[in-house]
Amino acid sequence: MNAAMSILRLAAGLFGFVLTGCTVGKIATSAPTSPFLAVTGADTSGRIARLPFDHSWRSPKAEAGKYRNIVIRPVSINWLRKEQWGESESPLVPDRKRYMKQCGVLASYWTKSLRKAFSSPLCSYYITENTSQPGTLILEVALTEVTFGSAPSGLGSMAFEARVKDAATGKYAATTADRRATVSKIANFNEKTLIRANQEILDEWSQQLMEVSNKELFPTVRSSIFTPF
Repeated sequence: MNAAMSILRLAAGLFGFVLTGCTVGKIATSAPTSPFLAVTGADTSGRIARLPFDHSWRSPKAEAGKYRNIVIRPVSINWLRKEQWGESESPLVPDRKRYMKQCGVLASYWTKSLRKAFSSPLCSYYITENTSQPGTLILEVALTEVTFGSAPSGLGSMAFEARVKDAATGKYAATTADRRATVSKIANFNEKTLIRANQEILDEWSQQLMEVSNKELFPTVRSSIFTPF
């Protein structure tokens, strides 16, 4: 367990008496870059000031005004570390097979959440499946860290990486990555409540990624995260 996670577990205990339901927190350290993002060649240490993510980059060659369509690929769980499941081990997650099943449920949930967010009239893109349309971007997202809360700690975590490329040229136009913690005070964990706090993070990320597309309405993309320390 790294130092950031240890601090968060302590904070969850100290502040637990005032928390109800699920809360999103910020982890002090960003997640290590996986090959999913490294392949883009982007500077993953940088970030755009108007965005609330640990990392954000946009190609200086990308002409934002020419894009009107977006293809949203299914969220991937292929970049999770194999040994990561052990951090979520519990009666509800007794082995890696069950862990990957729950991660798959989260990936499906997030794919639907992203498509719902990008269907908003506030989004400047139209969702499409046709990559041959002019002015089309492809959004690819991967979950790179997933841990689930438990009754003793209530703490979980999530990290993602996203890359956007021009459907016509295949060149990367933008990349993003972020990491969050969940502080859950659910009294009775079960198959349904296990992933509730994680889903809250995914819904917020969906909204934020959509807002990135409309700088006029969202000059600053904000976060509702709670920082427990």
